[in-house]
Amino acid sequence: SLFLIINYIMSKNNSKNNKVLLFSCFNHVISDLYFAVMYPLLPYIAITYELSYTQTGLIKTVFDSGAALIQFPAGLLSDTISEFWLIGIANVWVGIGIVLMSLATSNNIFMLIAFFTGLGGGVQHPVGSRFISRHTDSNKLFTAIGTLNFSGDIGKIIAPIIVALIAVSYGWQTCLFFIGVTGIPLTIASIFINKSISKKTKNNEDIQQNKSIINNTKIISHVDSQFILLMLAGFCDSIVRTATLTFIPFVFITKGMSTLKTSLIFTLLYSGGALGKFSSGWLSDKYNPFNIIAGTKLLVCILIPVILFCNITIGTILIFILGIGLNGTSSVLYGIVAKISSPETRGKSYGIYYTSTEVGVAVAPVLFGFMADTYSLNFSMIGISIISLLVIFLSIKIRS
Repeated sequence: SLFLIINYIMSKNNSKNNKVLLFSCFNHVISDLYFAVMYPLLPYIAITYELSYTQTGLIKTVFDSGAALIQFPAGLLSDTISEFWLIGIANVWVGIGIVLMSLATSNNIFMLIAFFTGLGGGVQHPVGSRFISRHTDSNKLFTAIGTLNFSGDIGKIIAPIIVALIAVSYGWQTCLFFIGVTGIPLTIASIFINKSISKKTKNNEDIQQNKSIINNTKIISHVDSQFILLMLAGFCDSIVRTATLTFIPFVFITKGMSTLKTSLIFTLLYSGGALGKFSSGWLSDKYNPFNIIAGTKLLVCILIPVILFCNITIGTILIFILGIGLNGTSSVLYGIVAKISSPETRGKSYGIYYTSTEVGVAVAPVLFGFMADTYSLNFSMIGISIISLLVIFLSIKIRS
């Protein structure tokens, strides 16, 4: 997959396009690492604060709620302010917040800091996707978005490895501190290295479209029946992905797996997700995007119940395949946003779309945590698999 990314980048003729892709992907690695590290750390945090499933899910809900609130404002800002600076400053913000979270002395303080930290995390997806889409040929748009989406999973793969190496021996607080103080200078370095692309410019497609646009300031102009279906599909997809990532380690813990070994589960899950994200984007440039959506979500619907009732060995093998289906859908949906939006309004479109998906991200942990506490963990996971079918149903009539 890394070779495919390098090959894709090197095949471009426009050096600025190369730098935009590299910068966006590099910062996506850091941004997703910041957020992904919370999943493997949740069992450790739950033990420290003696939390129920609902309380554990609430931590992730609070963290992601901050990101949900900033999605649309970030999209609006990217129409007037350079995406380069928005992405860089946001990553530094989250890095500082991660460090402060590691220093929290109680669960309430931890969640308060997590909320404000999450605000910075709401910038990467809408702004990064817009940045890439403005510097990519339309016939390769799904591949470019898939590459950007894939890059975030590199950070997700790294996250559980860091947890396994640090959290067990030194505690989850030390793990968060290390990630924060490492990510901040890396982000600053990427800003200085790529400063030549910091100036906001318009490509030929932007200029041509702007000549025919009289007024694009109304939010409602970006939302039609197609876009509403897309938002609902993205909302449900985010619920499925987030709820699964939040509670899958507890599924394996109930089977007898140690908390340490659940880090392996995330490594396999994210590795499959990375493959799913890049391949789904690439395939959507060549085939009907709906077929890719249906295939990935059917995988999820089938595999979650199987993993619930199989032994640890088989479940561990299947978790990689689950990751392909769990994460692959998003690359297709992100690409469709760009396909059905005009270039000059794409920042707003991505802001609106990602707001809907982040609401799903925020709602899922506490909702399915409550279901697990009220009924059972297995009941909650079956509910997740059923919602994956809803993504397929909502996507049927989306024209891309």
